[in-house]
Amino acid sequence: MNSQYYLKKDQDFTQVYKKRKTYGNRNLTLYIRKNNLPFTRVGFSINKKVGKAVIRNKLKRRLRELFRKHQDIIKTGYDLVFVVKQSSSTISFQELESAFLHILRISKIIKRY
Repeated sequence: MNSQYYLKKDQDFTQVYKKRKTYGNRNLTLYIRKNNLPFTRVGFSINKKVGKAVIRNKLKRRLRELFRKHQDIIKTGYDLVFVVKQSSSTISFQELESAFLHILRISKIIKRY
């Protein structure tokens, strides 16, 4: 997937945190901001309290895969920041996918379902 779809700079994350709508569930928190671009960008924030680097990187890889897999059902023109909660360090991929889709549904950023 192209790197233009990811938030990388601290300035981008800060803008999303300042002008945001927030949604959460037991495993994830989602911050949403309109970006007026023809595509949706995503960023992931995983605190050191979640686990050591191996666990944090594993969660980030899984979230990137979930975004790639479900990108076609996510509305365009938004910046999304997913913040992983500490309880997510031990969940399976299927549970993470369920939490991911749940948070997209409650935020109404999903095109269908």
